[in-house]
Amino acid sequence: MTTLDLDTTDLPLGTVFPDHPYNRMLLELIQAERDGTPPTQEALGELENRRRALWTHANLLKDEDLEGYGRLAARQYGFKVQGNRLDYPWMTSDYRRVDYKSDFFTCDYAQRALVPCTLDHERPRVIVFATGRAFAEKNARLGNIRPDHAVQKARDIMSAQVHLVGSRLVQGYDDGSVQVAAVAYDMVTSEEETPALRIQTLLDPSLLHQVSIRAAERIFGPIIGDFETYPTGRIVRRDGQVLGTPRSDDDILAGLSGLALVGGSVGCIITLQAARWLDALLLEIGARKSVRREAQRCFLIVNLGPTTPIRAAASNLLSVINLQDEFVFAGNHTAPYERRIAAGEQRLMPGDPQAEPTERNEWIAAIDAQGTSWR
Repeated sequence: MTTLDLDTTDLPLGTVFPDHPYNRMLLELIQAERDGTPPTQEALGELENRRRALWTHANLLKDEDLEGYGRLAARQYGFKVQGNRLDYPWMTSDYRRVDYKSDFFTCDYAQRALVPCTLDHERPRVIVFATGRAFAEKNARLGNIRPDHAVQKARDIMSAQVHLVGSRLVQGYDDGSVQVAAVAYDMVTSEEETPALRIQTLLDPSLLHQVSIRAAERIFGPIIGDFETYPTGRIVRRDGQVLGTPRSDDDILAGLSGLALVGGSVGCIITLQAARWLDALLLEIGARKSVRREAQRCFLIVNLGPTTPIRAAASNLLSVINLQDEFVFAGNHTAPYERRIAAGEQRLMPGDPQAEPTERNEWIAAIDAQGTSWR
């Protein structure tokens, strides 16, 4: 027997296309399986046909006008749009924490738990921007998780993400020579804020979220200078000037060269926005243009399953996109990559095919793993 009621808005594509036959059938199959009736192969075949029909329809909308798709999503979520910006509280206000007492966390593998940590700038660091989706109660219901357990479940997911990124992607994680930590940027009321971030990025990619600015100052501030900070980690400014002493150009570039940022889902948005704020910080402390440019190339950003289209700008970026993941598809536009693969290109492709090879700094790796599953 089901313990929680679901509706189509709990599905990755259900809010944008609540009445589409695919979402209605997917909801029926999820509820039936929870009641003890597994789907038949015939039903799964029909579900796949309906999925393809929905994806074809959504791709046509995105091809025609990606910003228009963002406006459609905004209307479906009930967000008002002023110009190309959502009329939403986080535009002018800070975010709220959800029962965390520190800014950075790592995985205690023995305890299978997430524990606070301090960034160690004396060794290479990999900072994981864990997915905000883990905190959404609506999506927690897909996993049959009660709302009051959603936050604890999110901690478990963040802990697992730190361990998986470290153990599978980071040489030196097991012996402790490289620090892998999660940044608590996304301790927010993400049931609304997660789709708002995605939609805003579709409407105006230049907007910086307050959590991106705060995460950037916590991560990059100690690397680029010795600055006074508030308890939140934000740099103190007086009369528009930062309080403290910038480091030398060589020290800044050396500190950045030991850093990698890993974004997951909506966290991919934050990684790119944080990198853009780093450039703003360097400009604020008077760094030369050549140093600012080199700084963006000193560290690596890896985005796993970005749920909105993002461009690297000056940063080194590797995005891994699962073409069959519904959370990715709901906000991203993956069809152009599928077309490039069909045209004979490899699945590891430059983000800008027209760029000179020596200037390329963005790469996309497309995979075709099984997509959303409720089991």
